[in-house]
Amino acid sequence: MSPAANITLYSSPADGIVALPNGPGVDWAVVALDLARFESADEGIHVLPMSDLDRAQKALDTLYTNAHRFGITVTTTQQTFIGDIGRGIAARLDGSWTVEAGNCLLSPSDSRSRLNFLWDSLGGSLSYVMQSYSEQVSAVAFLCSETGLELAVLRRPWDGQIVVGALAPDAQFASLGTMTPVSVVAPDVAGVLKKVTEKLLPSYEHALAQAHFRLLRGVLDQIRAARTSGALSRVWALDEDLCQHWHGLDQHLRGRYGTLPKSLDDLLRGTDAALDEGSAQDEEGAVQLLEHWLQQGTQLVDLVQSLDPDFTAPPVTPSAPASLPPGPPRQGHRPGMSR
Repeated sequence: MSPAANITLYSSPADGIVALPNGPGVDWAVVALDLARFESADEGIHVLPMSDLDRAQKALDTLYTNAHRFGITVTTTQQTFIGDIGRGIAARLDGSWTVEAGNCLLSPSDSRSRLNFLWDSLGGSLSYVMQSYSEQVSAVAFLCSETGLELAVLRRPWDGQIVVGALAPDAQFASLGTMTPVSVVAPDVAGVLKKVTEKLLPSYEHALAQAHFRLLRGVLDQIRAARTSGALSRVWALDEDLCQHWHGLDQHLRGRYGTLPKSLDDLLRGTDAALDEGSAQDEEGAVQLLEHWLQQGTQLVDLVQSLDPDFTAPPVTPSAPASLPPGPPRQGHRPGMSR
């Protein structure tokens, strides 16, 4: 007899029947799905298209027969699959978004690891769920925009409400003390979409722009130090970092403000063209590049500060939230505290 395993089946308009295997004997559950000719989709997720009903019925019969043989429990749920919820949100957002779902019940789970980049206000809805109810989250959908935004969508375990939050591009972004994005929660796609558009995305764009600003300013300080010490060999590496944060700041300033002041727009467009031409290839070019970035970068810092003084505000020191999001207390476990 195999170790305990479970397969949860969802009905999906897009995928047909979606299966999430889990449990200590998950490998046996995957074998049962493979024998039934379920197709492997996103991480840990299997699907059975319903385009051929006879084939689908045979596949289900095979699945139940082998599940009984292997000691696997198969359950069905009326809940909407999280991938469909993610697609429903992405289709109504501006721009182009891709959607990928993941099985968080696997061990290890790449999807659960991606949630380590959660970027949420202290005590926010998504942060609270992952801090106190992480083991009860079965699946997550990741929405990625063409401009580099990444959202995580999951269900709140105790009531099934939809939670959407932001992910940081890199671990250092969440440690900069910027004003953090604010996750949102609602009972349905329409409700959460409104909050994503009006609350989450604006706060996310602002946090990204502010983070790129602070990181860019840090790179400029390093360039000044390199000039003082004569360590010109460091300019090439600093140039790459500067390009990354310059482009990031440019992109998210335009996303946040739309139309920028002409002086800032001209500076960004002119320097974007220079960045695309490549880096210096010799010492003389490195010196010229260094001086160019100090001049342009200093001008950019001054213009951005005049646009929004908040970008140069001191880092925010996190404080304990006044109250926690509503959630049922777990026996022997204080809400809001890590296990």
